[in-house]
Amino acid sequence: MRTERAVARRVSTRRDPARRGVLTPLGTAVGAAVGALVLIGSMLVHAAPAAAAVPDSFVVKGSGFGHGVGMSQYGAYQMARQGKSAAQILGHYYTGTRAGNISTPARVQVQVHGPDPYGYSGYGDSRGSTRITVKGGWWSLLSGGRQIESGPPGTLRVSTSGSRVVVRADGRTMRGRSLALEWSGTEYYKPRAASATVSVRGAQGTYRHGRMLLAAVSGVPNVVNQLRLNTDYLYGVAEMPASWGAGGGAQALRAQAVVARSYAVLKARDWKSRCRCHLVDDIRDQQFTGWKREAEPTYGSYWRAAVHATRTSARSARVLTYQGSPVEAHYFSSSGGRTARSEDVWSTVLPYERSVSDPYSSRAPGNSMTSWTRVITQSQARKLFDLGNVRSIRVVARWSSGQARTLEATSAGGATSRVTGKADRIRSVVGARTTAGNVPAAWIGKVVAR
Repeated sequence: MRTERAVARRVSTRRDPARRGVLTPLGTAVGAAVGALVLIGSMLVHAAPAAAAVPDSFVVKGSGFGHGVGMSQYGAYQMARQGKSAAQILGHYYTGTRAGNISTPARVQVQVHGPDPYGYSGYGDSRGSTRITVKGGWWSLLSGGRQIESGPPGTLRVSTSGSRVVVRADGRTMRGRSLALEWSGTEYYKPRAASATVSVRGAQGTYRHGRMLLAAVSGVPNVVNQLRLNTDYLYGVAEMPASWGAGGGAQALRAQAVVARSYAVLKARDWKSRCRCHLVDDIRDQQFTGWKREAEPTYGSYWRAAVHATRTSARSARVLTYQGSPVEAHYFSSSGGRTARSEDVWSTVLPYERSVSDPYSSRAPGNSMTSWTRVITQSQARKLFDLGNVRSIRVVARWSSGQARTLEATSAGGATSRVTGKADRIRSVVGARTTAGNVPAAWIGKVVAR
């Protein structure tokens, strides 16, 4: 889950030091509804004291990064550094689960360009055209399984015309309701040519494996990478720094490979007509950058080794299960000391995602989110709490994770108003009122006037 690098999941924020993404989420990509935020105002009935001076702004002090459900990635890293295995890491963060080998789908389809299938604003592509560049080898374009064109390295321009996708290359024009682009060095196309890589304008990765399925969806070129799940797709999932493998975190990378595969296995059962895919390539699902991740200089081999260590064949690999069934395992960057129950962040009760102690996140090297600050101006505080002015803000209720549940503001005249809601909603609404436009997490320690 895209991840939180940080969206909160699948709302995390976009890019987390570890996941470079959860909308967290941004992450997530969560199939659970976010709880509504409630504003409660109350005027004091006794005589108000003389108006006190109000501060120009407030400093929000907190810790952690991400929604807080499931595995803390920095926590997993530290556990690995302390000698814990991938199985122990997973058992700690996912209550009552087991990581075991099960049968998996052979392939998965990942949208790398096209309209958003989930209904999130600010995601998806709306331009009516894109470009696909093939480097290092030859390409072949097919319609209905039959080759209709091929060519050397170069750029293909992709647009739409009604319900058809249109491809132009070297002065030639090809059309079809659906087309498939293959390139040399893959399981699909093996001419006597060097292995090629592909990039798509508007997508975040480069691609070495599988093939691209092209179609017109809502007037937008829809480009989907079809590839093997247990190897080629997992190689390209960029949700945890591969460099951790060189710093004692090899078991954390294995744990990440298991949860990333578990998420993909469940998504592979849900083909979406809106994108003609199972997953998208960012934090709405999982961050997928393809060859860019797999071929990462120096450290890419650590991630590939983790993927290989958790698979047995093209259709069998290690997956996280609860009572025998694969689970949608959420994860995030780092906690404020304790992870969250799923229902406290979103709404659905997931019995394997309970609140557990997480002293590891704050001990992990490189975690810059052990403490953070954000600023809320007086003007934005007034809007947040619907008060004429705000003299002070404090956290008056917390979820079991320690994340903020209710914040109370008091005006200079003694009036009070509260905002309360699920942890990820608090994070979203409070974050929107800060000068940065976000807060990394809902572990808000205190709010100080300045």
